[in-house]
Amino acid sequence: MNFDERIIKRTANFTDTEDEIVAYISQHKSEIENTKITFLAKRFYTVPNTITRLCHKLGYSGYSELKLSLKNERIQQRIKKNYDCELRKNVELAQELPLMKIINKLNQAKRINFYSMGQTAYITRLIVGNFYAVDYKSYFYDYPNDLKHIILHENDVLFFLISLSGEKKQMIDLAQEVKKRHNQLVTLTHLCDNSLAHLADISLFCYSPNRRIDEYNVTDKMPILLIMNELFKAYAKQLNREIKIN
Repeated sequence: MNFDERIIKRTANFTDTEDEIVAYISQHKSEIENTKITFLAKRFYTVPNTITRLCHKLGYSGYSELKLSLKNERIQQRIKKNYDCELRKNVELAQELPLMKIINKLNQAKRINFYSMGQTAYITRLIVGNFYAVDYKSYFYDYPNDLKHIILHENDVLFFLISLSGEKKQMIDLAQEVKKRHNQLVTLTHLCDNSLAHLADISLFCYSPNRRIDEYNVTDKMPILLIMNELFKAYAKQLNREIKIN
């Protein structure tokens, strides 16, 4: 439970002084993490033990845990606010998909070849499993050389390249080969001006800015699933393939 929920649950057990302290903390949450227990006690003409007993009533081990909990709540609220904002952007992008234009290309292609690299490849492989379940002509390629063989030897096929950055050299080289052979290219990238999107016949976008912890890429991959799932559902409906909920 967060601080406000703890108050609701235990408010009937507070003394008048505790009510005043709780009200003060509620109004000054961002300052409490730097407020000493002695200062808070003097502020209400009481002793530190009163604050400690209040913390126990609220379910904290002590004043230190209360301060740490309030700090964590503030961080989580900021993260949630950012996440909600990004989620809304992706929902808007999903609603603006040129669905019929893409579905027509999917229908017309005798084969649909999906490719992505690195961590994004794990997500793309899951997506392709869904597409294969409705059309039996969607394939994911693990290796660029296998995809390049298809590019060089097949006609009337569609290539679907997924790359959040849209700037990986290997991916751009493959896209250029696709266009050189006059095959169709659909791309999905992060919403930014990028080289891969410029090469596409249809460029799709999600919102997932690059994030890193030291040298590790921790960019959110869920937006890819959100966009591709909207496309998949529309494609399945067009093919009269019912998605049953068990």
